[in-house]
Amino acid sequence: MLHNMSTDDNDVLSVCANCGKEGNDVSNVCNKCKQVKYCNAACKKKHRHKHKNDCEEHIRQAAKQAAKLHDIELFKQPPPPEDCLCFVRRPILDTGTRYMTCCGKVICGGCFYSPVYDNQGNEVIEKVCPFCRTAAPTSDEEIFKRTIKRMETGDAEAIHTFGKYYF
Repeated sequence: MLHNMSTDDNDVLSVCANCGKEGNDVSNVCNKCKQVKYCNAACKKKHRHKHKNDCEEHIRQAAKQAAKLHDIELFKQPPPPEDCLCFVRRPILDTGTRYMTCCGKVICGGCFYSPVYDNQGNEVIEKVCPFCRTAAPTSDEEIFKRTIKRMETGDAEAIHTFGKYYF
């Protein structure tokens, strides 16, 4: 349903979704979806039962799109943080840091070698990533596979790490 009519490229007329009134005084918008305009509160109330399904569908689609965009941003490689998980500034030299092939995080050597504890406070014997708790790789082949996966996602740190050790 078209609610705004254009006479020129720069001139946009607002149209009331209920009564069809045109003009600049049609400025009362739907509080939920913000997509349709009304000339007054009475028109908004009269049109509510007709607009309700479209409004809810628009909100669902907007939420779905927002979740999709959030996931896209979430799985992009974030800019490298200057601090480690322990909130201590990471060493400048690469020898003082470790790249975790499971989650793509770079942590300081202290966090890498420190013991990891479970929810009850017991030390975990099996070596796991201090950030994501994924089991440590047991072979160079597994490290290679994980690094390739991280590279395929566009992880710049993985590309840097892979080039340093394998080329």
